[in-house]
Order: sequence, then C-alpha cells, then structure tokens
Amino acid sequence: MRILLINPKLPIFMRMPSLPLGLLSIASYLKTYGHEVNLVDTLVQNIDIEESLNQYKPDIVGISVMSFLAGIEAKRITQEIKKLKIPVVWGGQAATAMPELMIKEAEPDYIILGEGEVTWLELVTALENKEDVSKVAGLVYLENSKVTYTKTRELADISSFPDIHWNLVDVKKYFSSFFNCDKMVYLHASKGCPAQCTFCSNQLFHQSKNRCRDVNQIIKDIDYLYSQGVNGIYFSDELWIPNRKDRTELCKILSERKYNLFWGCQMRLGVLNEDDIELMYDAGCRWILFGIESGNKERIKLIKKNIDLDLAKPTVQMCEKRGITVQASFIIGYPDETTEEIKETLRFAESLGASLVVVNILTPLPNSEIYNQAKENGIFEYPNSIKEIAFNIEQSATDEIVVNLSKVNDLDLKVIHYHYQWKAFSNKDSVNNESFGIIKKAASDAINRIFKHGLKGFFYGTYSSVKQFSRVFFYSHAYGNIKKKYGLK
Repeated sequence: MRILLINPKLPIFMRMPSLPLGLLSIASYLKTYGHEVNLVDTLVQNIDIEESLNQYKPDIVGISVMSFLAGIEAKRITQEIKKLKIPVVWGGQAATAMPELMIKEAEPDYIILGEGEVTWLELVTALENKEDVSKVAGLVYLENSKVTYTKTRELADISSFPDIHWNLVDVKKYFSSFFNCDKMVYLHASKGCPAQCTFCSNQLFHQSKNRCRDVNQIIKDIDYLYSQGVNGIYFSDELWIPNRKDRTELCKILSERKYNLFWGCQMRLGVLNEDDIELMYDAGCRWILFGIESGNKERIKLIKKNIDLDLAKPTVQMCEKRGITVQASFIIGYPDETTEEIKETLRFAESLGASLVVVNILTPLPNSEIYNQAKENGIFEYPNSIKEIAFNIEQSATDEIVVNLSKVNDLDLKVIHYHYQWKAFSNKDSVNNESFGIIKKAASDAINRIFKHGLKGFFYGTYSSVKQFSRVFFYSHAYGNIKKKYGLK
C-alpha cells in the first residue's frame, strides 16, 4: 500500500523542530515489509498537504499527534483528507493520552495506542485484505458512534526493528545548538522507563518498561548522522540504556570510533557508578540530566520515585569532577506540599553542586496517578476540547499554573521556577559554554526560523522568545521578599 505519514505544524514556533523519530521508525518498519511510504514534516518542509495528497495519492494517511497543539493542525488536515475518502490514522503521546476526546472531536478513522510499528503493519494488512480490524491489537475507532477499543498490544522487541531509512528526511534541517554543540540532533537508544512515578504518564505509553535497541543499529545511526555533519547527539530516552552490558558495549565502540562529537542523556540515580561515568566521558558524554524531583525523602516515597537521595550528591560530584555537566531536575507543587517541604527541596538542590538546577511546577498529566486522583476528588479535569487543552493548559503550562494542588500560593511557585530559569539563562554551561548562551541560542533560532518557517514563523518565534525572557526576568527579579523567604540567591 501507499502510505503517507505527516508530522503536523504547530500554531506557533516555540523551539526548533527535532527529528520525527517515531514516524521514521514506523516508516522504516513498513518499508521493510514492502509498503511504499512517504514522510512529510511540515515543521521543516513548506509543503501544501492537499498538493501532496494529489501527487502521492496515498491509500492511507498517518498523522503524528505528540501534543495537543499538534492536534489542532492534525484535526484540520484530517477533515481535508476525509473529503477524499482516504482512511486517516492518528498516533503519538497526546492521541494515546486522550483517545476518546481525539476520535470524537477530530474523527480520524483509527487511533493507534502507544508504540505504532507493529500495529501499523497489522492494520495496513487488514485493510489491504479487507479483514476485520477488531482483531488488530492497540486500536481505537468509532463503531456505530461508540468508541471501541481492541485488546492491549504487548510491547515489541525494538532490538529486532529494521534500520532507520534516513533518506526520508533531511537531517540538516533539524540541527540545533546545545551546550558546546551547534549541530545537535535527537536520537533514541532505548524506549520507556521502568519507574512508576505518580506524576508521569509513562505507564500508559511504554507500560513502565525499558527496552534497548540493538547496539550495532545505534552505531549505524550515529555513523550516518556524523556523515551529515552532526556534532552533538541528545539521546531522548526517558532513561538512557539502564542495562549496563549494552551501555558498556556502546560506550566502548564510541570511544574506539573517536567521533568528533559530544552527547548527553537522561539518567536515574543509582544506575551509574564511577567506572560508568569514566567510560561515558571517554565515549563523548558531556551532559546528563538527573530527574531527582524532590529533596524530601517522604515525598520521594509518595511519588513512587524509588531512588536513594543519599546517592545524589556523590553522583553529581563524580560527573562534574570528570567534566560532565549535570542538570538536576526537581518538581514543586505536589499535592499538599508545604512551604517547608519546598524549602527542604531547594536546600537539597543547592547542596548538590550541579551546574544547572531545573525546578518545574507540577502539571497533572492525563492518566498519571496524580491526575486521576485530582479528577476523582473533583479538583481538576481536562477540558473536553483539543483546542482548549492546547492553549489553556499545554501552552500555558510554561506561562501560568494550570492547577495548584499544593499548600503554597501560585506566586511563590512562579518566583522559584523563574529564579532557576534565570540562573540557567545566565549560566555559562548552558549553551556554547558562555554566559547567556541560551539567550544567544534563542536569537540564533529566531533567525533560522526565517528560513525554516518564513517571516510568520520568525515573528511568532521572536515574540514568544521575547515574552518568555521578559517573564523570566520579571519574576526572578521583582520579588526579593519571596526569594529571601526561600533562601534563593
């Protein structure tokens, strides 16, 4: 069959686009089984969808809906495609998070829950052979106006997936700056996280499991990306290769190849020892983000983080001493969290010696345990509209507090959050090893938007960047009394 996969554009441009890794994997999987696949990424390609449909004449169209912001454009595209009587399939994080809302409002023919490769193949085969799609696991569709779920699909062995068909995209269009890399792209080496944190919706998408790709495939990907001029890779794994055997094998190969590139990842306390850190540094690792999330041991238990806080400081110090920049991530605004608990978390964060401390305000994610409890208690429920969620919650999550479940007022939470954003802005470790590197990166990205998104994208992006900088500056400087209250310097 002829399959067209679409990555829809966003209504505004808040950051430079990243490689559509999910769509690339699905396309590569389908092509391996003899299907003809074309991938259109409207974030980097100035392509008219209607023209693409007329030229390519697909038998079926897939749309990636990773966010509710993307859902707005996905809905519009779906309505255009359905006029041509072509089946439309949605997938991605947002589509999986709230499939009933998506399918009732936007009316795609099918929604694929979670990982899409195997489900896509089985769905295409069923449609091609005019077979019953109810036997395809991992689907949601409308039947007689009723939302119908097929059985849950078991997770696939991603180490058996085929090599990525990189010729489906132009890698250079996805270059970005990060730390001391100016041609950085995202790549994944593994999928999922075994943790069951109450603030995370990972249990739904990856079923709280981690699976690693084949090491040789990862190396093939890096070989290709390096040949395209890439000098930085951010592994987008929720938890980067927790399996020590695979991690060690990959690092040894990277060291032997002597690539002139650096990379970073997200890790969990308790996974790495000093030998691991030494090995990773020699392989090119220069930054690691640790999601610590709280400095209060009782809160760590409540959110089911299941980490040992006593490991945080020695782990951070081992990394920083070796030359690996650490980003330590925390969350404030937990249910019933008090001022004293937040003070304890901030004292803990400051004691670690991490180059960058990130403090985010809790936003209840659909299907997370915290969200489900808030909904059951009548405290908070998502609107029944893609557009309302996109603009009133998803986009504004970086601007306003969606719902405050803590015992601390909104203003205090904002001042703390933006105080650490300002420190990140001015920290020389942020981008290109220079003070205010993030600001300079934002200016560079705004100029690049002229070429990637036209003047409209440039103005939207510039406006968004200026607005964000002004907000960060205001909250981080205008409330000295609140900063003093929490010991912020």
